[in-house]
Amino acid sequence: MNIPLTTLMGLSTRPGELGGFGPIITEIAERIVANNLTNPEARFSVGVTHPVTGRLLHLHPIPARFLRGLQAELVHARDQRCVWTTCRRPAATCHLDHNTEYADGGETSVDNIAPLCPRHHKAKTERDWKLQQTGPGEHTLTDPFGRQYVSGAPSLTDPVVPAEPEPATAGALLAEDDLPPF
Repeated sequence: MNIPLTTLMGLSTRPGELGGFGPIITEIAERIVANNLTNPEARFSVGVTHPVTGRLLHLHPIPARFLRGLQAELVHARDQRCVWTTCRRPAATCHLDHNTEYADGGETSVDNIAPLCPRHHKAKTERDWKLQQTGPGEHTLTDPFGRQYVSGAPSLTDPVVPAEPEPATAGALLAEDDLPPF
């Protein structure tokens, strides 16, 4: 689908165009874009067109470096808060940060993303802190001096406590088969 950026920004009402269908009214084009913003499979790109002829000059894909949709919700639900060991800011208000930076080849996946509040995201990025995800919701934070701090996501369910064996009652009668051989 093609829709002018000026239309998406509310500066014009030029219609969009849906491939294989043809022109569509502005409201429908905006709704299609809005419904797909949280779809991790949706791919968006920005086309630069000639101002007079309208011909496409360049197509710039928007990188898939941002976790969206159900994957982002999974990280928020799994970690529940900023993963910095002393921070309690809710994950839903945090940045979703690559443990291994995207620029360094880090994948945009649940296994490489952790919520960091803006303050701790800046500390990690600018002050040489390292963050590693050692398991789902388990993170090791390493300070610039090499000291490590471990944090884990809170449990979402009550832990199962193993049942204790029942103690034998004093004076219980043993059957002949239960008697020790002498």
